Amino acid sequence: MQGNPLRASDLRVHNQNMVLSLIHASRDAGISQSEVVQKTGLKAPTIFRIFTSLEEEGLIVPAQGNAEEIVAKKGRRPVLYVVSKHARYTIGLEFWTAFLSLGVFDFQGERIYSVMHPLSESVQAGQVIDLIVDEIHRILDELSIPKQKIIGVGVAAPGQVDLARKRVRYYPRIEGMKDIALVDELSSRLGLAVMIHNNCSALAFSEYRYGGFDHQGSMFTFLLRTGVNGAFVHDDEIYINSQNQTIECGHIPIDSDGPRCSCGSRGCLQAYLQDLDPNSVELRLALFEGLEEKLQNGDGVAKRTIERAAGYLVIAMKVLTRLLAPKSFLFVGCCETIAQALREHVEHLLSEPDAFCSETPQIFATAYDPLLAQKGASDLVLQEYFR
Repeated sequence: MQGNPLRASDLRVHNQNMVLSLIHASRDAGISQSEVVQKTGLKAPTIFRIFTSLEEEGLIVPAQGNAEEIVAKKGRRPVLYVVSKHARYTIGLEFWTAFLSLGVFDFQGERIYSVMHPLSESVQAGQVIDLIVDEIHRILDELSIPKQKIIGVGVAAPGQVDLARKRVRYYPRIEGMKDIALVDELSSRLGLAVMIHNNCSALAFSEYRYGGFDHQGSMFTFLLRTGVNGAFVHDDEIYINSQNQTIECGHIPIDSDGPRCSCGSRGCLQAYLQDLDPNSVELRLALFEGLEEKLQNGDGVAKRTIERAAGYLVIAMKVLTRLLAPKSFLFVGCCETIAQALREHVEHLLSEPDAFCSETPQIFATAYDPLLAQKGASDLVLQEYFR
């Protein structure tokens, strides 16, 4: 009996978050109380109380021009509500060996501020953390946003991320970025809620939602930068393994006798791709970044490099298809030319029949967009907020 009040309180919070998420999802169109009753199955008086509470807190407002509309012969049209744009804010950031990218979003999901900072070749983990903290303090001061209006900071971090322990397990391209308690460090210094995910996961989540691809609710995204990583989004959820860790598809073994990988093993997908383009690591460039003009000019060596890269990617894709069966794949490259060239060669290699694949997956390609990574990190904060 002593636990009942807590359970009732939890239920009220759950119901309020569910209603608020529906209002948020309606975007500019808005949603009425009666529609929410139909979608949730909650009783009309309960929905009325929740709407009243949310409006009193300033979280929702009637959609512009809606409250006074009258419909002839049918009485007053139901009032549609939207979330109040300036009631809450989120921050989404991504970093990797070359750049830190940071964006601020209002409660309707619109980006109101964005900045990118190049990182020095010798940057250390502590310096990246200092830069994140300093930039967030500076931006909130510049925008005059009080901390109590910040729902949270979404960090899209490189390398494998341990979501249970809220740490970056290992990212060899930034010195000291190993078993870093990034969430604890940032939240204590910022005084804000912080959540973490892998940067490829955040980008994949955003491409899944906003990329315009006909992925049929299931898409595996490969991100090719100095290395390669991947993330699987299915039914609007990012797949994580049984240990609450993100996927490391760049370390799918292609051949145990292959080139040495940064992880210590031999023959990983990433090692093979980097072996095709050693400048990507030495010059901190995205994989095959220097081949764009050569491909456009019909250079035979550049074309063969992409063909070999596509061959290695297909091996990894077949492994992933056996395990996860994504309905589509997306290649995110340094530019549209490289990404589309990989897509074309991969489609050709996958055109042969496969006894284990009843449906040939759709293959998409696009150029890397740091703004989408910011948006994905921000959306992950909102997704957690509405749970």
